[in-house]
Amino acid sequence: MDSVMNSIYPWLQTQWAQWNKHVRPLGHAYLLSSPKGIGIEQFVARVLQKTLCHQPTTQGACLQCQGCRLQQGNQHPDFYHLTRLDDKKEINVEQVRTLVGKLNETSHQGGYKVIWIDEVELLNQSAFNALLKTLEEPAPNTLFLLTTSDVGRLPETIKSRCQQLNFPPPLLKEAVDWLQLALPQTDLKLIQRALRLNWGAPLDALAWIETKQFEEDAQWKEGLSQLQQGQKTASQVVALWLKWPNPVVVFDYFYLWSVSAVRSVVYATEQNVRLEQGVFLQNGLAFQQATLQAKQCWQGNANKELVLETLCLEWLEVQQSSEFFKSVFQSNYQKGMLS
Repeated sequence: MDSVMNSIYPWLQTQWAQWNKHVRPLGHAYLLSSPKGIGIEQFVARVLQKTLCHQPTTQGACLQCQGCRLQQGNQHPDFYHLTRLDDKKEINVEQVRTLVGKLNETSHQGGYKVIWIDEVELLNQSAFNALLKTLEEPAPNTLFLLTTSDVGRLPETIKSRCQQLNFPPPLLKEAVDWLQLALPQTDLKLIQRALRLNWGAPLDALAWIETKQFEEDAQWKEGLSQLQQGQKTASQVVALWLKWPNPVVVFDYFYLWSVSAVRSVVYATEQNVRLEQGVFLQNGLAFQQATLQAKQCWQGNANKELVLETLCLEWLEVQQSSEFFKSVFQSNYQKGMLS
C-alpha cells in the first residue's frame, strides 16, 4: 500500500510529464481544475518540491538540497498555503490581505515564493477582488497555484489571469487496477461499486472501502427491501439512515439506483421489452430528477427526516405503479412528468 501511495498516481503522470517540460521562468499563476478525490494535492506537492528545489532535474526535485529538506519538514518559509478555516464556509478577504502582506517580503531562500490556494472557489467576493489585484501585478519569482473542483464558480477575471490545466478523472480500468493494487484482498465487485458511488474518484473510493461504508450501503439496500415487503415503514427505515455520520450519501445511492434502472431498459436486447417498460423508463428518469431536487431540499432548510421519507415513498411508487410518476420534488425547470 505505501509503495502505491508514494509514487505519483498513474492518472496524473501525463500532466506531470508535461509540467516537467516547462522551462523557467514559469508563468505567475496556474489554475488546476480537477474532480474531487483524484489526488490533485499530490500533483501540487510535486510542483512545490520542484519549484522550491535549488537543483531541480528534468524529473522533479533533487530531494537533497536545503530547499527540499525544508519542504520535507513542512518548514519552507517561502511556501504559503491558503485554505478555508475549519470553522468557516468561505475564504475571507482578511486571509488574502494577510497573504499579500507576506508576499511583499523578500524571499528567504532567494528563489521563488509559492502560494497554493486550495478550493479557490470558496473565496468570497471581497477576497476575489483582493486576489485579482495581486494577480494583475505579480511580484517577480512568485508562483500562484489555484486548485478547484468547481471552476464554473470562479469569476472570469480570475480565470483569464491564470494558465489553466484540467485534470480529468481516470478511466474506469485505470482506477480499478490501482484500487486492486492498493487493496489486493478486496472483491472486484466491491471496488466497482465503490467507484460508481464515488463518481469514479479512486481516492474517495479507497476511503469508502477502508472506512467500511459498504456496511451502510448494505443497510440502505436492506431497508428498501423491508419497505417493499411491508416489513418496515418509511419512517422506520429512514430513522436508521439518519444515525449515519453522513446520511446525505443516501441520495447518491438513490441516484445510482435510478441510473441502473434506466440503463436496464435502454440497453434491453429485445425491443418488446423496451416498449413494455416505457413507463418504467420515464418514471426512472423522473425519479432521477426527483433525487437531485430532494438533495437540494435536504441541503436547504427542509425537514431532513421528511425529505428522506418522501423520497422512499416515491421510490416505492416507481417500483409498483404502472402510471406515470409525478414527484413532489420539482425544480424551476421541471414541473411534473418528464416530456
